[in-house]
This record gives sequence, structure tokens and C-alpha cells, in this order.
Amino acid sequence: MRKAGRAPTDGTGATFTQLFSANADLSEVTLVGSEWERCDLSKVSFRGADLSNAYFHGGRLQDCDFRGAKVDGATFEKLKLLRCDFTGAIGLEELELDEVDMDRVTGMDGEEAPPPPPPPAHGVTSFTREQRAAVLGVGAGPEEPSMELPPFRPQDPPSALLYRGLKRLPQPPAWVLDVPGLRPQTPQRLAAGTSLESMFRDAVKTRLEGRPLIADQEAVARAQQSVRMGAPDAAVAVSYLREVNVQPQWRFSAARVLKNQLRAELDVDDLTGPIDPRVTGALLELQLTVDVVDHLGEVRRRLAATQLFSALLEAGFAPDNNWEEAVDSIDVSQELAYVAGNGDRQVLQDAFLTYIAMPDEVRLRRLAYLAEAAAHLEVLSRMPQGVEPAWIAGPEYRECHEREMTMVQALGADEIPAKVPALAQAELGIPEGTVPEDSDQDLFVHFRCEVCGSEKLVMQSPDVGE
Repeated sequence: MRKAGRAPTDGTGATFTQLFSANADLSEVTLVGSEWERCDLSKVSFRGADLSNAYFHGGRLQDCDFRGAKVDGATFEKLKLLRCDFTGAIGLEELELDEVDMDRVTGMDGEEAPPPPPPPAHGVTSFTREQRAAVLGVGAGPEEPSMELPPFRPQDPPSALLYRGLKRLPQPPAWVLDVPGLRPQTPQRLAAGTSLESMFRDAVKTRLEGRPLIADQEAVARAQQSVRMGAPDAAVAVSYLREVNVQPQWRFSAARVLKNQLRAELDVDDLTGPIDPRVTGALLELQLTVDVVDHLGEVRRRLAATQLFSALLEAGFAPDNNWEEAVDSIDVSQELAYVAGNGDRQVLQDAFLTYIAMPDEVRLRRLAYLAEAAAHLEVLSRMPQGVEPAWIAGPEYRECHEREMTMVQALGADEIPAKVPALAQAELGIPEGTVPEDSDQDLFVHFRCEVCGSEKLVMQSPDVGE
């Protein structure tokens, strides 16, 4: 557009806040007095641009080209300059630098820029010409074959890694429909089936493709019954009900089976072990937070390891191939490595060896499942306290009109006289205005039927739910 004369070339006084940009061409653009607040710019060309009196505060400028730019009166404050080139820039003597972290910046003292290093072959080098030649088995001459591997990008979200990884498969597998939050590519066809899992995946595919969805009433009834009975497929049942916009009539009856399924997956000693997102999605839909959000740290740890390993393999790095040098080259990968291994690189090495031995599809599935499950648990962790009682049992005491009564509130014994005195006397025989005796550790749960409005007050002891 700039070559055609349709893009603006005057950005005088422009303000950019928290801008993330890569490979942008701002050469010869007038940016006098522009302000750049906490921007992350990579490989942006300011060549010949007018940055007089510009103000850069916070953020990072990496591999940016300032050759021939006018920087008189400009200010760089509290930011990082990494491999930027100021060769031939005009007004360097009037450039103000305040708390700037400079790493391999050229041209600041008027010296000539050094010749560029040879491009590394991603994943099979420790960034030296000699090691590259040794690994590839070729000479270091001009006839070296160019590698087609992508760069190492651990900063990319799991959804981007999944998108690129699915391109390597003949077609997207059916399990991608278990992670609709990542917006995956959908399979062209699904195997016909009448199970709740098949109907759930078909519903997700229909929604992602923007087609109208009509709920199957027989399947809805089956799903409601599965949740009511706390069946092994309760997680898929809740997920199906969510997709067809039907409210589950039961909530706590499925809590035990869902939490046991989550705990069973977390008990497996595997740094990249998957977590079924349909289980965490059902826990989120039913707002079951007790004994669930405590697992968020472990899920984050597994996701960090899987994301790091996926980015390394994508770029061609392997456990026996200088992967630690790649990790140490980027701040994001160092953070992922620390979260995943708690600072123990040997743990990461062992897990990486196991991960690389898996088929591509298995690795992608683990990445996708962990990313979706972590997102569910993040939302659950932000829910207010009290959305689920600390313990609860006996669903038969909470049924009315063939559905589970809605929980109104959970109370301690000292709250009974002020909040539900009449209900406490009617249901439990506690005189109005008095605190129940010997109930300091008990929990009183107030329920209401959404159909007829009748109410119940159930007393639960801590050992009942065990």
C-alpha cells in the first residue's frame, strides 16, 4: 500500500501503547514526537524515519533497524535494546538514554556495523558455523543447503502450536472437537454414533462451522440421567448439555465422579500427562470448585512442559541436540522451563526424552487437552468462595420435581438465627433465635426448588462427604 501511495507516511505525535509488532516497515515514515509506551517491537524497520523528539518508555526493541533515522531529541527510557542497528543515525549526540539495557547494539558510537552472522539452521545448531557443519555433515561454504524448519517460538500460545501441528497431519482427528476453546480446524467427517461422546463432538463441529444446531431431546434426557446418577460419562453428558444450551438439572450428584476422574489423571507421574478437558469443562459448568482449584498449579506445570517441548520439536531441537541452549536463548522459554521443572533441568531432560518418543498426534493431543483444561481451571479459581459447599452428600435429600434443588447458601451454625430461623425450626427442630448445639463444625446448606419454591435446610457433618 505504501508503494501505491495509499498508506499514510506521517505519524507526527502518534501514541502507541502496549503495541506488539513484528516485521513492520516504518522506513521513511515521519514519527516526530511519537510516544511508544511498553511496546514489544521485533524486526521493525525505522530506516530513514524521522524520530525526532520521540519517546520510547518500557518494553523491548529487538532486531530493529534505525539506520539513517533521525533521533535527535529522542528519549529511550527503561527498556531493552537487543541487536538493534543505529549505524548512520542522525542526532545520536542528542539522543537521551535512561536506564536502557543494551545488548549487542551497533552504531551508537558511529562505528560501522559488523557483517551479519550466517543464519542458523534452526534446531540443529548451537548457533555456530562449525557445529552446524558437524551436525549436517556438510562444509561451511556457500553451497550449504538451507534448512526449512521454523524458528523457535515458545512465546506462541498453545492454540498456535496446535494449528501448525495439525497441518502436519493428513486431516484433523476427531479429538480436536474436545477443545473448542482453542478454535481448532474441524474434521471433514465424523464417524456416525449414538453415544453421548459422538453427539457432543457433532454438536461442537456444528457450532464451530456456524451451522444451526437442534438439540436431540432423547440425547438430552440421557445426558440428564447420566449426570443425575453420577455415571462415568457424566463429564461428556454435561459437555453435551452445554453445547446444546440446556441447563443441567443436577449438579452435586456428579461431583464425586468428576473429581475422582480428575484426581486419577493427576495421580499419574507424567510431566506431560493429559487432563481430559471434558472433565474440567463439566466441573466449570457445574461450578464445582472444592478440591479442584488446588490442582491448578500441577496443570500449569504440565502445560508449561508440553508447550516448551512442542516449540522445541517444531524448531528441530531434540533432547540430544543442544535444546538447553535454545531454552536459554529466550526469556519465555526460560520461564516455561522453570515452571515445568522447578529449576531441575534433569527432570526436563527425562520428560523430553519420553515426549519425543510419542507419535505426533499423541503429542498434539496432550498439548491441546492441557491447554483447554488449564483455561477451565483458571476460570474456576476466580469464582467466589461459597459457590460449592465444603462438603455435601445425600442427593436424595435435595430432589424435588425430578430435579436437583438449587443451592441458595451454605451457613455455619452461628448464622442460623439471623438468616433462616423459621426454616431451621421447620426442617431440623432448632428453636427460632437459637444456635444449634454441638454444631460448630457442621455445615447447614439451604436449598430451594426452582419449580414449586419449597425449601430445605440440610445439616452436613465433615465426615459425611468422605
